[in-house]
Amino acid sequence: MVQLLSLPFIITSSLSVFLAGFFLLLYKLLNTRHKEPVHSYFIFSMSALITGIFLAAFAVLINSGENLEYLNIANRVTIITSMFTVLLSMHFYIFFFDYPAKKSLKWCYAINTFFSLLCIFPNQYFLMKEFYPTSQYYTGLVYGPLFQLWGAWLLLLSLYCLGTLIQIYRIRQKDQKKQSLNTIKLLLITGSIWMITGLGDALTGIQLIDLPPSAWIGALLVTCSISWILILHIDNLYKDRSQLSNQLMHDHLTQALSRSYFEIRLSTAITEMGQGICNGFYVCLLDIDNFKKVNDTYGHACGDQLLKGISDIVKETIRPGDSFARLGGDEFVLLLCDLQEDNEAITIVESIRSNIAAAYFGNTSNQFTASCSFGMVKSKATYLKINDLANQLLTCADKALYSSKSHGKNTISITSLT
Repeated sequence: MVQLLSLPFIITSSLSVFLAGFFLLLYKLLNTRHKEPVHSYFIFSMSALITGIFLAAFAVLINSGENLEYLNIANRVTIITSMFTVLLSMHFYIFFFDYPAKKSLKWCYAINTFFSLLCIFPNQYFLMKEFYPTSQYYTGLVYGPLFQLWGAWLLLLSLYCLGTLIQIYRIRQKDQKKQSLNTIKLLLITGSIWMITGLGDALTGIQLIDLPPSAWIGALLVTCSISWILILHIDNLYKDRSQLSNQLMHDHLTQALSRSYFEIRLSTAITEMGQGICNGFYVCLLDIDNFKKVNDTYGHACGDQLLKGISDIVKETIRPGDSFARLGGDEFVLLLCDLQEDNEAITIVESIRSNIAAAYFGNTSNQFTASCSFGMVKSKATYLKINDLANQLLTCADKALYSSKSHGKNTISITSLT
């Protein structure tokens, strides 16, 4: 019959193994598909797996009763996994917070391996294969002097783990990142509880005290805390990538599309036209008339405000499916999709032209008006055979823009590929 005291160990073990599998899959996804350097995810998945094995072995130990074979295996597994659970947690902290103490990990792994080899085979110096009534709650094995040395090492390793977190906290205080400091505080609290519960079970095991097994509490708190921290880390990764993507897609000053992203949109429009999804589209170049004079007269700050203001007017006027980008300087480009008639395109561009001409720019003391010239070109399915169609359309629209400039500015010229 399963002892009631072992149920928390069984439940926590199952949760740890589940989290190990979950974060291992996340590691493979982020590392292989998205090339994210998330080695700490793999370390935590191994830590959660070893923790799950430790808790499962402890549950077997509690339920072993008079079965010496079960007791023998369970004792040795809990001893070995308890060391590596603590060490892997410290390994995670060092890599996740980029703490410069990675060389010391090698020595810790070496010492853990040494004690593991001592533990595997029954011997009078470490663990024998004989009953030892450790507590009213469970039974252990007769131990020797090296077992006591192992207990001292486990305590030292736990203190070293907490000391590492304290050092990381001190370093991160200089960064003044509240979220990072709160994360380390959480790990310090749960790590301390873990060490206290583990120490209580160890002292019960050598008959210095007699408390019910509680290591599962500390293990559960640490595992769940790290899981929560990694979930927050994933959220931060998404925000960083979203911000980077936005910077690549948009011009930083006007928030119009960037030139490189517009080229992608134009290429997509040509592809869709070839597939029959889009019937045709217009490319329209526009630039500000006498922009240099604005900068010279009112200053570059007012020039920047003018660029932003014109960008806002265009974005408010165009349709949801259209694209608007800044090519550089005071030159912009429009992609008006799924239009077949010139008058439809001209109506949209004329609204933009008139709205810009009617607007006032600058600040209260230096208000001024401005205008733009426009050059348009139509693209249709019959042009798909033209080599480098995207570049040809932009070149042709630029010629139409030059025509507008030469005919008095603040006008619209339209042409076609011939």
